[in-house]
Amino acid sequence: MEEVPFINVYRRVKYSHSIQKAVVNMREKLMIKTFLFFLISFGAWARPVVLVSHFDAFGKAAFNNSEKIAGVLFQKLKDHPEFELKLCGLNTVFDKSTYQLEDCFRSLPVAPKIVLGLGEANCNFKIETMARNFDKTAGPDNEGNERNKTEIIPNGMKAIGLNYPLAQMYCALPENDRKEVEVSNNAGSFVCNNLAYQFAHLYPEVTFGFIHVPSQHCRGLAKKDIVTLRNLEKMILAAVKTTSFERLSTTKKEIEELRNTHQNDQCLSEFFKRTKGIDEKNRWSF
Repeated sequence: MEEVPFINVYRRVKYSHSIQKAVVNMREKLMIKTFLFFLISFGAWARPVVLVSHFDAFGKAAFNNSEKIAGVLFQKLKDHPEFELKLCGLNTVFDKSTYQLEDCFRSLPVAPKIVLGLGEANCNFKIETMARNFDKTAGPDNEGNERNKTEIIPNGMKAIGLNYPLAQMYCALPENDRKEVEVSNNAGSFVCNNLAYQFAHLYPEVTFGFIHVPSQHCRGLAKKDIVTLRNLEKMILAAVKTTSFERLSTTKKEIEELRNTHQNDQCLSEFFKRTKGIDEKNRWSF
């Protein structure tokens, strides 16, 4: 049997080692690339999702300002590094709007950090602390439905405190902008309140809130919209960053306790002083 010269064995071993080294290097590079790909993909996917709903034009109005604001907000924030904004369009129709929001919510690949409903009411930037178990219309919704002092959920709670970090969102605004915000204990008795009450009732564990933007019929709307968009951007970011909060209270007694608890925090104290319970007077929107 012919022996293989030592030099040939060395060359073969050396050549084999070179191949192994090359394969290892390729595998390492592939692993690094794969890791970076998944890291980037996970980073994009891992951004907290913020679901914002808005309504279509009501009656003969040219547009609904909540829809306009939501569209501009999406274009402005669609590439935000700290959250991913999703929109959900709703019809201004009792009950149907709740089903539509449920569909949007359930279709998300991950649970949203916050679901924020937008609607229009008066000419203020109006942040809602609660929804009431009460429907009353001064005219039909977009499909002709009317309600006459009826409960939304029979025998349900009179009011549900909304479950979102509104105090922290409020305090994300500069003092001058906070002065123009209406802190509301009454979301009205039309479709906005109906949606807010039903969704809060059905999904009590979900971070969900509601804000009324200035209506499409308001004078000086362009300037109001600039402030509204600025407020919403800051408030949404504050909501995403907030890790701990409590459901908003609905009674004067509970709110007074919060005023006492937070009296050493200037902004939170201010927020709770401006917050009213269901058993306190506040201006109705409708």
